[in-house]
Amino acid sequence: MSSNDVAPFVVVWDIETQDIIKNMPGDNREEQVRNLEVSCLSYVKIPSESILAGPDEALRAVEEAPMITLWRDEDEKAQGPFFELLKAFDEAELIVSYNGLGFDHPVMFKHCASKRSEAHLFKVHDVFARLRDHTRTWFKLDNLLKENDMETKTADGLQAIAWWAEGERDLLKEYCEQDVRALARMVCLPELRLPRIRATAPNYVFGIASALAARRASEAQTC
Repeated sequence: MSSNDVAPFVVVWDIETQDIIKNMPGDNREEQVRNLEVSCLSYVKIPSESILAGPDEALRAVEEAPMITLWRDEDEKAQGPFFELLKAFDEAELIVSYNGLGFDHPVMFKHCASKRSEAHLFKVHDVFARLRDHTRTWFKLDNLLKENDMETKTADGLQAIAWWAEGERDLLKEYCEQDVRALARMVCLPELRLPRIRATAPNYVFGIASALAARRASEAQTC
């Protein structure tokens, strides 16, 4: 339990931005990514014990987990539009994303103090990075979903940017939330079929059950 007696959980999240990387100022891609602005973001909190109970229980928990979507121009608590997400990051055992280390987290750096961001980064389980490092292949999330007979994305990032510009918030919200739910389902699988290289990745490469067990084992060794 955390200091606030919150039941242990894992956060799965995704962001959408207002523009594409190449349109941002900066001397390199890293600077350009950091200069992007969020339009909205979505996340779910999945109970850790459900994840460790096995794939079936984990998938049930994913479907039951309430989806939370935050908008950059809405700040009902006057604590910053992404206050709830950052608090969830503080308390989470793991933070799960797809290319989060290369994109989502750098975009959010401007909204979070550096020491706090550093603490969050050590919790990140970036499925894209894990698969890329093990296979030297850059997999699109949608292709992984298709290969594993799962519901695919409803659009793409360019369409999400257009929806923001056009004020189509319902469509943008649905797209972002579907991405999060799809990723959460995928990382609960016991194994993952990989397109292009026609291989199968075991859970310890991409899955959250293995990542969560590894984190707990590491913490137990330091106690």
